[in-house]
Amino acid sequence: MSSELYFLPARKLAKLIKEKKISCVEVIQIYLERIQQINPKLNALIQLVDPEVALKTARLADEKIIKNQILKPLHGLPITIKDCCKVQGFVMSKGSFGYNFLSKEDATVVARLKTAGGIILGISNVPEFNIAYETDNDRYGSTLNPYDLSRTPGGSSGGEAAIIAAGGSVIGLATDGAGSIRQPAHNTGIVGLKPTRGLIPNSGNIPSEGRGLSRLLTTYGPMARFVDDIILTLPLLAGPDNSDPDAMPISVQNSRTKCKDLRVAFYNDNGIASPDEATLQTINQVAHVLQHEVQQIEYQCPPNLKEFYYLITETFILGGDKGLGLRNLLNHLSINKPSYLVKEFLAIARRCEFSITELHQRFRRIDELRISLEKFFFPYDAIICPVAATPAKLLGRSFIEGHDFSYLSIYNLTGWPVLTVRCGSSAEGLPIGIQIVAKPWHDNIALLIGQKLEILLGGWQKPILFP
Repeated sequence: MSSELYFLPARKLAKLIKEKKISCVEVIQIYLERIQQINPKLNALIQLVDPEVALKTARLADEKIIKNQILKPLHGLPITIKDCCKVQGFVMSKGSFGYNFLSKEDATVVARLKTAGGIILGISNVPEFNIAYETDNDRYGSTLNPYDLSRTPGGSSGGEAAIIAAGGSVIGLATDGAGSIRQPAHNTGIVGLKPTRGLIPNSGNIPSEGRGLSRLLTTYGPMARFVDDIILTLPLLAGPDNSDPDAMPISVQNSRTKCKDLRVAFYNDNGIASPDEATLQTINQVAHVLQHEVQQIEYQCPPNLKEFYYLITETFILGGDKGLGLRNLLNHLSINKPSYLVKEFLAIARRCEFSITELHQRFRRIDELRISLEKFFFPYDAIICPVAATPAKLLGRSFIEGHDFSYLSIYNLTGWPVLTVRCGSSAEGLPIGIQIVAKPWHDNIALLIGQKLEILLGGWQKPILFP
């Protein structure tokens, strides 16, 4: 029964617990054993909870069931957290020797997961400073893809994606500033949501909650194997917390809309990185199966994608200072030998320089491009497109083939919600996800389409390396 349990959807597992068919202690024990089985091969979790602490929490959860107390939605479910979010009692490092934050409190989102009954089992690996589309650092090493150990699960939420895909966690909490939830979800065949920016408070990010320019791009978001697990979790995370000034008092909308009423645009090539054959087949298959499920679906590519992508990359990610800001951070943290991913980033950043005057010009142009995107989106309810030009990369290739991920960051700057769900596979059996983009505060639309595609095209599939 245990092999079935660690692949169950969250809602089904919670139902078994509520109906007393399995105890919280048994669930946590099974997942702790699963982590011990798979994590040495994947290196997905870099800190584990003390088993006695987790089992004590599970026993208290079982006592509530015995006393017939009202149970919360995630009662007794195992959860993991990305290494950039405060979790009480854990050391947060962001994958760097330079950071050693022993968290004395939980980030708002973590506290909300605990209040909903979740039990934290560990902290997942990231690239140093969350800086790359793969997960490797000198402090903890490389995380591997459960579908092919020669490939990356992605980044920066690669550890989170890998542990969920292989059945070591039910729900994960991660962040997305340039695709860091969606690209790992695509690489590992799971579901990841970048919610509307402002729906979930960003409090509790390390090292500093003052995120500067990245504030305009970054949000927390949930990851899981099934769309319904995201539907279950998202409302628990949403709402202001009197700490993040950008969090809005808006709740997740109920999905009263029907797929048959939706108007969808899709595109399969952004003019920057053309998709490989398997990715192209997947996005075209998605468009084909949706023909009879939505009111309208048509091929329409948003305008100015190439210009928008380069403006975002240079202005927000590379920064225009020839890497000076990052070099100053390394000096401040006394890091003389940064990880190779940081070195590769610096090599790219050194070629990017512009003045304050040009920065102002860039912001004006970015606003013009955002307005053009808003106008493009007006007749539609959703946009569907690739996550990346290829499935998961071989280890060490993420910066070398970096433009393949150019489908991602545009939707960080718009702030629109985007869901990634598996809809296909490569000839080698690697997962291929797609992006479902919805209008702000209509995360439910992306989830609705995602559920439909999950039913029609299969969604997450058990990795044969970790049955």
